[in-house]
Amino acid sequence: MRRRSLRRRLIAAALILECGLVVGLSGATLVYLWREQIRGFDQMVRGRADSLLGQVRDAEDAADNVAIDAKALDLGGNDLWMARDVGGRTLAQSAGWSNEAGSAIGTAADPHDFQVQEATFRGLALRGVRTIDAEDGKPGIARPVTIFYGAALAPVYAAMARATVFLAVASLLLLLMTAGALALLLRRGLAPLEELSEAAAEMTPKHPRFDAPLSARETEELAVLAGALELATRRLEEAFVQQRVFVNDAAHELKTAVTIIKSSLQLLASRPRSTREYARGLETCMADCARMEELVQRMLQLARFEREPAGGGVECDVAEVARDVATQMERLAEIREVMVTVHAPDAAPTRLDEDACASLLANLLLNGVQHTPAGGSVMATIFVDAGITIEVRDTGRGIAPEDLPHLFERFWRGDDSRARSTGGAGLGLSICKAIVDSCGGAIAVSSRLGEGTCVTVRLPLVGSPEPARELSAVG
Repeated sequence: MRRRSLRRRLIAAALILECGLVVGLSGATLVYLWREQIRGFDQMVRGRADSLLGQVRDAEDAADNVAIDAKALDLGGNDLWMARDVGGRTLAQSAGWSNEAGSAIGTAADPHDFQVQEATFRGLALRGVRTIDAEDGKPGIARPVTIFYGAALAPVYAAMARATVFLAVASLLLLLMTAGALALLLRRGLAPLEELSEAAAEMTPKHPRFDAPLSARETEELAVLAGALELATRRLEEAFVQQRVFVNDAAHELKTAVTIIKSSLQLLASRPRSTREYARGLETCMADCARMEELVQRMLQLARFEREPAGGGVECDVAEVARDVATQMERLAEIREVMVTVHAPDAAPTRLDEDACASLLANLLLNGVQHTPAGGSVMATIFVDAGITIEVRDTGRGIAPEDLPHLFERFWRGDDSRARSTGGAGLGLSICKAIVDSCGGAIAVSSRLGEGTCVTVRLPLVGSPEPARELSAVG
């Protein structure tokens, strides 16, 4: 896969935007300069035409009425001009004046462009009245005169060409300077991101912990990402630790079960035995195999609930499942002389599939029955309000306060009351928590030594968009 440099892309984007800005600004500047040049040029053309009008005077020749002395004026050598009186008589004209120029300039009083011999001129037709021989008390003689005047635009084009070259060179130099400045600033600006990526690249399966560099935490845009990465790696590290602990504990449990079976078989084969002894030994091995099979099944069940959600749009009636599980538990409760009762409403629908709900309630009731002495009781109570609350309360020995934080850990056995003979492999509450977490619920345990234990489960009610509220353990 081809890699793309974020720095280069940002520099290129910034330069493209800057080029657009420079082109737009240069274009606006050139338009402004062109208008100012034309405005000044028009004033010059009008001023020269007015100067010609001001030179109208009496002619020395008696046959003429008026004349123009153009030699007294400082006019452009290449300008085209002509003056004529009201009768159409030419009073004076420039050396380069021609009928083509007269036709091109027209009679428009406003300055405008026209072409003469492929050269562009700008000119106008100035109509004015020159008063001659005016004296004190006398108005003088009014002489109407029309001045046709045009000047070549070549100086304006030359000035605009120089301005264009200047703006192009200045813009190019500016782009080169800003490109270097952008590269430097972006390198410094992206340094926290590079440090963040380098810190992330140092993570390995053996060392999954990620500590964001200070520069990333102090950068507003990266602080959220750095915090999310740290939180994600913390969870990943916890998952790795839990996985290692689970594998180690599972291996230990399976090794113990295999060792017991092996020992039983070795003892059985150590000397010749009677048929009854062989049968008794095989029964012991079968019982140990059954315990190992149950351990494996519970491990697979726990892995399934942790991997797949127990809801997924499926719903069941917790009250009905609780009554069914209590019925299945009657035989065991009768053997252990423990009374099991269920108090539940007619219906309590929740977002949990029936198998998961049955596993949840079976584990809770089984724990209560196994840890309650003869003559005690286990009571399951179900409430329905904004959610579904399940309370499984027993009258057993209770749990020590220091053991409460570890109850949901896999293979945890806090005291002799949770030994293999009564408490199984220590996966029951871990399976319960996995089921509850998978549907957005909450679970907690409260207990007092000598008084009993109460497990409280909060499940979401069908149709409720809110997850179950958090529960806290009470010692």
